[in-house]
Amino acid sequence: MKAEFHIKGMHCESCAADIKETLELTAGVHNADVTFNGKTANVDFDENTVQQQTLIKKIQDLGYQVTVADEPQAGASA
Repeated sequence: MKAEFHIKGMHCESCAADIKETLELTAGVHNADVTFNGKTANVDFDENTVQQQTLIKKIQDLGYQVTVADEPQAGASA
């Protein structure tokens, strides 16, 4: 499964590298492409091994705010 996350709070390329390393060390993650300029993380992972919410929590635990691309915002009608 692939997911795109929008990340707020990155200040430099080192922030992106830290997030990438954390995600790629997570069991079930095949690849993580994190861009500082785009403020995004594109993650390819096995949803049978790791859940999307776990990936979000790992990024949040590093001190960043995370939203999922294409996910309806709170209060939006479906």
